[in-house]
Amino acid sequence: LDGDQSSFSILVEKYQDQIFSVCLSVLKNKIEAEEAAQDTFIKIYKNLEKYNGDSKFTTWTYKIAYRTSLDCIRKRKHTVGLDEVEFGIETTLEASDANIQNKELNNILQKAIHYLSEEEATIIRLFYLDEMNIQEVGQITGLSKSNVKVKLFRARKKLSEIIKTHFSEIVNYLEL
Repeated sequence: LDGDQSSFSILVEKYQDQIFSVCLSVLKNKIEAEEAAQDTFIKIYKNLEKYNGDSKFTTWTYKIAYRTSLDCIRKRKHTVGLDEVEFGIETTLEASDANIQNKELNNILQKAIHYLSEEEATIIRLFYLDEMNIQEVGQITGLSKSNVKVKLFRARKKLSEIIKTHFSEIVNYLEL
């Protein structure tokens, strides 16, 4: 708040992965998500004095990231297809079979999440991957608690169907 840029760089290091994750869940494009994350940090820096402590700092930053990502969608003329999204599985020689399976299952989950709408993907990521509570998800997305619960339930159900439809053979194979 005093304008110390080195302190802000610590803040960026601490939150960059989470901010990028929020942007990626909305935009579903790595390059656009990186740009949105950078824009988010610029907005955070310019508006630090507006943070009043009513909510957690992470909630405040996620809300900025979410809205910045939505702004990018509004500006975008085309949509990104699943085949344009890059996914990779890192394996090492010393990695165990269980570790490899977990990475592959995580990869499948990430691909399945991309079939969800921006809002559904964001709610799933915030609640399950970032372990935020219903109230925090509501503050970030601007939805009421009850609406978050309903959308979370529907997104989980939809995600389950996506996995059953598009990835069941792979998941069954990995679970053997």
